[in-house]
Amino acid sequence: MTPRSFVLLTVFAAVTLGGLGTDFGAMVGALVIGVLTFMATLWVAPELKNVGALLVMIVILMVRPQGIFGRKERIG
Repeated sequence: MTPRSFVLLTVFAAVTLGGLGTDFGAMVGALVIGVLTFMATLWVAPELKNVGALLVMIVILMVRPQGIFGRKERIG
């Protein structure tokens, strides 16, 4: 994968984690993903730092599917 695709994947993870449709949620999601990405280099190899951020996104979305600040809405 190219470095550009890693950036797009990280941005997607941050916006999804914060909650789609909320600006404040996207900002908080970006802060969470950014801090976790750089803190992950303390325990894992720097090449695998994005894996930790994506795992955090998966775990949080399993607990709260609409994101951190997303609203629970029923569509359809």
